[in-house]
Amino acid sequence: MKMTIFKSMLVLSIMAGFTSCSGDDDLDPVITTDDDGGVPDDGVLQGNVLEGDITEDLLVETGNYNLRGAVSVKDGATLTIQPGTTFTVSSSDQAAGINLLFVEQGGRIVAEGTASQPIVFTSENKNAEGGDGDWGGIGIHGRATMNAPGGTSLSEAGQLPYGGNDDNDDSGSLKYVRVEYAGQASSDGQFEFNAFSFFAVGNGTTLENLEAFEGADDGFEFYGGTVDATNLSAVGMEDDSVDWDEGYRGTLDNLVIYQYDNTGDFAFELASRSGENNASPRALVNVNNVTMRGHDRADKAAFDLKQGTGGIFDNIVAYNYETIIFLNDQLQEVENGELVFTNVDFDYSENLIVNNVDGSDVSATLISSTNPDATGADISEFEGWTNFDAMGGF
Repeated sequence: MKMTIFKSMLVLSIMAGFTSCSGDDDLDPVITTDDDGGVPDDGVLQGNVLEGDITEDLLVETGNYNLRGAVSVKDGATLTIQPGTTFTVSSSDQAAGINLLFVEQGGRIVAEGTASQPIVFTSENKNAEGGDGDWGGIGIHGRATMNAPGGTSLSEAGQLPYGGNDDNDDSGSLKYVRVEYAGQASSDGQFEFNAFSFFAVGNGTTLENLEAFEGADDGFEFYGGTVDATNLSAVGMEDDSVDWDEGYRGTLDNLVIYQYDNTGDFAFELASRSGENNASPRALVNVNNVTMRGHDRADKAAFDLKQGTGGIFDNIVAYNYETIIFLNDQLQEVENGELVFTNVDFDYSENLIVNNVDGSDVSATLISSTNPDATGADISEFEGWTNFDAMGGF
């Protein structure tokens, strides 16, 4: 990532405040046993290295480990990670290829940290070389509904199936989890992995207290599905902080977004389905209690609304933006009340709304109420476990 000298010093000071590891020599060797007291037959946890396919239930005890290669939790298996655990992608493994953690349909992950003992996925390089991120992040594939033809699709990252008809699908639980320096490019260079990718994840899954930090692509992307998420932090994304499409329908509550000056695209890039704006189900998300510090970039905005998305936004504070909203593709969601902002406090230097559909003034309909006393996010929820807090917040 390209950073000023001040920014570089700030990041170094942030990371010094967290427990981290810099290679195999510093890791705590822990071998997790199966139900019979032996090493799991598939050998995915060998000493301090997690790798390969997880085909049966696996418990990772608190400690420091390397994440190596494409680790995938298969149908019928549950990966459980204890609080205070750190996974690091080493420099040598980064050079060798793509490193990531996927949960496939029918697989589950239970990674429940605490405010004092978060679970951290990071890299040895800490994206020191800039450009692409250091590894592929976390991707969860569920069986909830989405709007691709036939209701199913293959994930761009991994070509794994997702989608179905179970909106209550349960892929496990993520609590107090940080993903740092993700966004590594695919081997063919056609896309980059996000920090967190949720593919048709159902609302039986729990997502609470998650942070995406300095990723080379998006922080949180929702590809259809119905999962809710609470207390999300996105800091220093090189692309979008939050992205949804393919008919995502859930609730996002209490978010902080911090974009570095002149870095990144949109805080929210939101679509329903490209080329099929009225595909069913339509993306319609409730977004509540958000504070956003922008990048002040020309030709970018806080919100990029496109391709038929709906969204009900309430108690939103945004500042340091040139433009707040780009409105694209169609107006019917604005006109029928499925795309609306209430109780907002927006600070911008150029444009409140750029209407790329017909140029008309839709501000009174799209933004139904403003409030200079809007509170935005409850910042206290991020204290002690996030890089956002360590860098001093807003």
